[in-house]
Amino acid sequence: MEMVSGLFLSKDIVYQNGKPAYLVDLAKAFEWLFNIKIGDCYQKHEDVIKRKPGKLTGFLNGLVELIKKEHDKKGYR
Repeated sequence: MEMVSGLFLSKDIVYQNGKPAYLVDLAKAFEWLFNIKIGDCYQKHEDVIKRKPGKLTGFLNGLVELIKKEHDKKGYR
């Protein structure tokens, strides 16, 4: 849900009319794309926002670390 919340807050995902996508539409897209069930996306979004500062983006931080490791492994500077 961190990815959905982050994309929603960034307002970078927009409809054809240029308006930012609604949280519920982003959640539905992730459900379809990853074949998962998010459930109450508004509650899940609030749960992400209410986390303690050190645990706000644990999943996303893990993804960043994986990318950094691959970057280092391939010798990029």
